[in-house]
Amino acid sequence: MLITFRIGVFTLLSLVFCSFLAQAHTFKPSNASVDLLNDDEFALTLEVDLIELLQWQLELKADNSDELIEIVRQLSPIELYRALSKSKLALAKGLRFYFDDQVVSLTTIFAPTVSDVTQLLKQPPDNTDYRVVFSGFGIRPKQAKTLALYFPEQLGVINFQLASPTRALLSSGVKTDAFNLLESNTSELAITIAHSLNYLWQGIIHIVPKGLDHILFVLALFLFSTRLSSLLWQVSAFTLAHTVTLALGIYGVLIVPASIVEPIIALSIAYVAFENIIHHKLKSYRLLLVFLFGLLHGLGFASVLLELGLPQNQALTSLVSFNIGVELGQLSIILLAFMLLGWARNKPYYQTKIANPLNILIALVGCYWFFERLMF
Repeated sequence: MLITFRIGVFTLLSLVFCSFLAQAHTFKPSNASVDLLNDDEFALTLEVDLIELLQWQLELKADNSDELIEIVRQLSPIELYRALSKSKLALAKGLRFYFDDQVVSLTTIFAPTVSDVTQLLKQPPDNTDYRVVFSGFGIRPKQAKTLALYFPEQLGVINFQLASPTRALLSSGVKTDAFNLLESNTSELAITIAHSLNYLWQGIIHIVPKGLDHILFVLALFLFSTRLSSLLWQVSAFTLAHTVTLALGIYGVLIVPASIVEPIIALSIAYVAFENIIHHKLKSYRLLLVFLFGLLHGLGFASVLLELGLPQNQALTSLVSFNIGVELGQLSIILLAFMLLGWARNKPYYQTKIANPLNILIALVGCYWFFERLMF
């Protein structure tokens, strides 16, 4: 039975990696920048994903992103005009600028033209960047010292830049913390450090508390054996693998639809937990499977990092910082597991009374996620 299951796992993995060249639209994060033009004027540049924007404004329904693009391509010029006008109005009402806590709105806002959008949609089907630019101007209080912002929640995570070199990742739907307008001379080193810490934190919270599937996978590795060497070999293989595909996924070398990646990630959780019950000694095939599963988990990490966005001049720094954050998150899970179960790992009843019941629970959760993700 176990041999048959392993064959099935390898077959599924083969199908996944044969699909690495498949292209699918990935929603790009919004980019926003504010420039202080003179004593009382400011300019906004907002770059958003056209497909996501039209889905929001027209309430388009589709099973996947490729189908959504085809629906958008079929829109008539008048439908595009109405959608862009509606978007312009929504942004004019939804964007808020808090200069010293005084609310200011844009006095002028410009939207992309129907002609621009039509040309963009005529690009080859494998194009994955459909971002368009809105811009606007406003009047700010003279000698304002701070600026906080509010972006409509539909814009998602936003790469924000204020009076270069100040940069930050912002969440839409909430008022941001205030930026000090007098700190425009902040050194590039200080900006890089702050940027790195930001992405480091994003990597950590993607594991704890947001990455429950990754948490269960790491816990399954922990439960495999009471020998520390077994755990270290597995974690090393997993780390190496997901580091490789995280980088390749970010730079667009490997693109695999989430509809394939997510079910196999769930299957990886069920498999390692299932095998934990049968074997307790590290074999070479186990390391190979952990490595292959790590490649898939790395693609999952890459999708998260793509949603956050990679500023062009900080791409490598962001990638490294995010990956370090992921590793710190994984280590925190292993450390917590040792704190809770370390005392019992050498007890004669550990495997039957503690490890096996936990493995069964993890395997059941993995199987449930696998079938859920296949269906939805």
